[in-house]
Amino acid sequence: MKGKSVNLAGMYAKAQELSETESQIQKLQAEVERLRASSNPELEAQLDQLRSSLASTNGTQEFSLDAIRPNPEQPRKTFATESIRGMALSLTKDGQLTPVILMSAVDTPDLFDLFDGERRWRAARELGWKTIQGITMPRPSDLHRKALLTTLHREDLNPLDKAEALLKEITSQTEIGADDVTRILSTVIKRLERQKKTGKLSLLTGASDEETCAALTSLEVNDQERKILLVLLGLGLNPASVLSNDFRVLSLFPDLKEAIQNSNLKSAHALVLQRLSPSKLKKTDAAAAKIRGKAITEVLTKDLSVSETKELVGTLIEKHAPKTPEAIALPRTGAVVKGLKKLVVAKIDRDELQHFRTELMNKLAEVEAALGD
Repeated sequence: MKGKSVNLAGMYAKAQELSETESQIQKLQAEVERLRASSNPELEAQLDQLRSSLASTNGTQEFSLDAIRPNPEQPRKTFATESIRGMALSLTKDGQLTPVILMSAVDTPDLFDLFDGERRWRAARELGWKTIQGITMPRPSDLHRKALLTTLHREDLNPLDKAEALLKEITSQTEIGADDVTRILSTVIKRLERQKKTGKLSLLTGASDEETCAALTSLEVNDQERKILLVLLGLGLNPASVLSNDFRVLSLFPDLKEAIQNSNLKSAHALVLQRLSPSKLKKTDAAAAKIRGKAITEVLTKDLSVSETKELVGTLIEKHAPKTPEAIALPRTGAVVKGLKKLVVAKIDRDELQHFRTELMNKLAEVEAALGD
């Protein structure tokens, strides 16, 4: 649903007229984040107006790259090499078209934290630039939430960065421990699924605070569940989707998380490689990590698809996991025998059973003939 059109530049001008600059700019910042959170198509145009307004008041200046640092509350920790290279190419070809937006650092007066434009800043450093054009703005009091909203709905946000940022936001808003958040969310979502009420929950992503609170009361969620759901719904997110798509990566092995953040391993591939666990391989933690490390390298160097990664993992498990006594005794037929033992005949319809019997009798005839020789 399209959000209400907002003249950000006009709001900023009004702030100057009323001599309440900082207060009004913070309202403007909140409106920027609301628009971003709702994926409003007018946002980038409005941000351009914001930059123009800030520039007309504070002026666009040249800032030393060494005086700028990433926003410590930035949810995105991962920037793909290809993305930075693409931005560097754009800067080389067309120059810097838009200034970065900066905030004075709290702990060091001579430094600035980035509010918007970290890719431009990183690309400029790659190019060896000494300075970059920027404009300054007052520092929001709730910086992590604003940074999260600014970044949350962008397509290039890394799933692991998103999950960790969401977890941080939930724990800070609810004071529920990080180890408990996923468990509590999983409990309420599974209960609502059994009650066939998750559809009602998804409809609340665009609802007002009053509607959301009333709906959660009708869903009979407890206090901790309510707190977590309110945070996610307030960010415009479907809690069920967050649980199934985002929070899954939080349980990945540390080496897989590192590969996602530093080597551009995709989360879908990482979830497949997660099967290379000590329990599955019947190996020590160190031995399993070594096998996993080689698999990560192969996936990245050969640019394997998810299905190819599944095949690789299956091959590695078959290669490294110890053979069962049955597999050792029956190296060529063990798998077939194991499958037959698991077959639940009562659940197979009559036509399929008749066909299966025919094929089985034919194969048994071949076995008898082979034994007769």
